[in-house]
Formats: sequence, C-alpha cells, structure tokens
Amino acid sequence: MHLLKLLLVSLTIAFTYGDPRMTTPVFQAVNFAREIRGRRLNGSVIREIQVDSESSCRLHCVKESSCVSYNFGCTINNKKFKCQLSDSDRFASFKYFTEDNKFLYRGVKSDCEVSSSLCAENEICVPNYKDNTAECKCRYASGYTGKPCEAKCCAQLLKDGFTSNGVYTINPDGGKPIPVLCDMTTDGGGWTVFQRRLDGSVDFYRDWKAYKEGFGSLSGEFWLGNDNLHRLTDANDVMLRVDLEDFEGNITYAEYKTFKVANEANNYRLTLREYNGTAGDSFMDHSGMQFSTKDQDSDLYGASCAQYYKGAWWYKSCHISNLNGLYFNGQHASHAEGVNWFSFRGLYYSLKRTEMKLKAKE
Repeated sequence: MHLLKLLLVSLTIAFTYGDPRMTTPVFQAVNFAREIRGRRLNGSVIREIQVDSESSCRLHCVKESSCVSYNFGCTINNKKFKCQLSDSDRFASFKYFTEDNKFLYRGVKSDCEVSSSLCAENEICVPNYKDNTAECKCRYASGYTGKPCEAKCCAQLLKDGFTSNGVYTINPDGGKPIPVLCDMTTDGGGWTVFQRRLDGSVDFYRDWKAYKEGFGSLSGEFWLGNDNLHRLTDANDVMLRVDLEDFEGNITYAEYKTFKVANEANNYRLTLREYNGTAGDSFMDHSGMQFSTKDQDSDLYGASCAQYYKGAWWYKSCHISNLNGLYFNGQHASHAEGVNWFSFRGLYYSLKRTEMKLKAKE
C-alpha cells in the first residue's frame, strides 16, 4: 500500500509537470509531518513560487530534489499563495524557526519528527533524509566537549543563555561528565561552586578518599572532590571567589585572580595569585601547600594540622582559614577548629555560610 502511494505521487508529479522520468520513476521521500501553524523557517529558502493551494506547494517540494520543508501562506491576491521551498528544516535551523501568523510550516517526516525525546536537552536532532536516520548534535557551536553536548564550564552555559542558578552537567576536558552547581547571578554569574557550608548537616571531618571523590549534596552542603577540582583548574585558567556570611547577616567575599589545584600525585597542591575583595586575605598564605586530611598529613607542622584543627585543607603550619572545619553556631571556645576566616571574624568564630566557586577567565 505504501509503495502504491509513492507510485501514485510520482505519476501525479510526472503528469502534472511533464516529468520525462515517467517511464522510469524515481521514488523520493514524500511523507510529510503534520503542519505547524503560525511558524515559518527563515534563511534557507531555495525558491519562492506562487501556488493555488498547500497541496500544490507540497508537490513542488517533492519535485525539488533538495527540498525538505516548506512555508505556505501569506495571500498574494485572492487566488495565489506564497510557497517557500527550503533545503533545511526546523531542527538543523532551529534558530531561524520563528513565529509568523501568516504562514504554516511543514517538513518531510523523519525520526526527529516522530520522537521528540531522541536527543538530550542541549542537543539538536539532525535528520538524514537519504537513509531515513537521524543523529544528535550539540546545539552550540563552541565551548562544548564530550557527549551528549556537555558544556566545559558554567561560564559557557551562561554565555549560551542558561541564566538560572542550579545543577548542570559540565565536561571540562572530554572525560567523565561532572554534575555541578552553577551560580549564574553572583558577580556576573558563570561560577562553578565546589564547596558550600550552610547549616552543619554534612560532616566535613573526612578522610583522603572522601575529599578526593567528593561528598554531600549539590542541593545542600558539599565538597565537589579534589580530582574534579584538578580537572576544572587544569582545563582552563580560572579565578576563585569565596563568599562568606556570619550569623549576624554580614556578607563579604574574597577573590583570587589565579586558582589552580594540582593532581593527586602532587597532593592537590594549591596555587593562588592576586587577592581582591572585602573579606581580607586569609588564603594566600596557604598557596603552595599540599592538601591534608586526618589520614594524610602533607603540612609543614610537626604534627597533623588536620587532626589538630578537625578539618581538611591546604594547611601550612597550620592555618589562617579553615573553611572545611567543624560547624559551630558562631562564637566558639576552641581555638581555630571552626569554619574560620581569620580576617573576617577571627579564629574563634565559625561562619554560617561559605561558598567557594571558580570561573574561567575571560
């Protein structure tokens, strides 16, 4: 039945237009998808003609070997309509598929038309009309790696129109994708958050393996993982921002123009340069230090700073900041065991909220 339909269409075309191929018909894909009213595809029109009806426009598209869609509408006079034949479709040219109440759009039926869930959110479905297949391609031209179309960083997502704070998937180097929390509003947005303290609900006094792999929840308190930190800072030149808040509602920040974390073979050694901000610099003194946890001592002190101050950090001997320390509700009696930033509230005050985030330099 389907073959008969194709044959009848081919014969109709040959008869209507005097096609010399009538004796040897060439069957083309003539099944069309449902019409989409009030929409028009721009920028890829190969020919515009006047027709009496949509069915006539459709036949012109079938006869045109490169036509895969058409716009129909916009009365020229009481008898004729515009028929715009296109060699592209609403998928490949999605940016040019716009609203226009004077037209309807119809494309050749493809896998992309049949299944709206064929591709991921950040991908476009590109039909291959010759063999009736489809492939998924990245929606954006640059700044993306891996499959399916992961952005390299939150800054790239922001640039391409993702302006809401939330969890996204990025891939800085083509390796394993990383789910991250993107801050799209603070100081221009585009920040990848890798540490957050909010309420003390997550234990940060953990071992080397936990800090290597990461822990917590992106919707609450978390550490993204030192392996991920190395990947994020090795793939791009990035800067660091540290947002701090005390229990009295005072908010402050520190920024560092250069931020880099080495690989595990170098114990995730820290590199910082050029402080700016309102919190005061309580981190530059740790630059050049290796990461330490309660079960791996990499500091310069005679004993373990991580064990002594109940945290995990780039301890020297020992610290003037300890943002992975114990969570107290503000003032605490113990010396430097809390979520401390010396130049903002000192070493006997544990902060309410901290966020450490990075962003690729422009």
